[in-house]
Amino acid sequence: MNQAVRYLSPAETAKRLGVSGKALRVYETRGLVRPERTLAGWRVYGPDQLARLQQVIALKGFGLSLSRIAGLLSGRTADLDTFLALHAAMLQRQKAEVERALSLVTSAREQLARDGSLSSDDLIHLTKETLMTNPNAQSATYDQIAARHLTPEDQDLLAANGFAGMDKPHAGWEALIAEAGELIQTHATDSPEAMDLARRWMAQVAVATDGDPALNQKVRAVALDMLEQPGFEEASRTSHAMMDYISQAYGAAIAAGICPKP
Repeated sequence: MNQAVRYLSPAETAKRLGVSGKALRVYETRGLVRPERTLAGWRVYGPDQLARLQQVIALKGFGLSLSRIAGLLSGRTADLDTFLALHAAMLQRQKAEVERALSLVTSAREQLARDGSLSSDDLIHLTKETLMTNPNAQSATYDQIAARHLTPEDQDLLAANGFAGMDKPHAGWEALIAEAGELIQTHATDSPEAMDLARRWMAQVAVATDGDPALNQKVRAVALDMLEQPGFEEASRTSHAMMDYISQAYGAAIAAGICPKP
């Protein structure tokens, strides 16, 4: 270890990067970063480890799982291009939603200037159509709901595995939700297409929860509560019907031997 270089303790590293100490441990366990050791055996992080961690955190920001990040940092750039394409499509959709919300607000202001008031129905419609485009409102709502169902340790694990919350964009989930939106209109829950989607859907959940059945149920409870919030179904394109569809398709996949019993 080069004594001229400034090395940070795990606590200092976590504080500098804005992550938890548990997240650092998860990254180490997954082989994403290897801290150096002092003569006394204490873990420390130097410039190379900090640069590596910054790469991990940046890739997590695109919604990639830790296993995908491990592959990308090993040189598999094709996966990154695919995810960036999905991320670009997601941002384009968000841009369109924000522009639509801005148009609605502008029209409401014009009506207010013209008529001097807005009806209750107009206000309800405006709130429903624009509330979930506000990231601060989404984050506050998600944080409150998550705190009811998830312990701080649960949230640390989910964050370390690349799940920042239902209020945050996630390219992998965007693709699955879009596919579910199409299949639910055309395919029965016991069709091969629906069962395969359910298998991949639950695999995505397992990436975030490390396959912990109890944590899976907590995440589902958070999702159900989020669906009760005004405007969330429209903003996220998910619904109770979609969750029921996935649940039934997953049950059919288990019965068909496509997925193991949980």
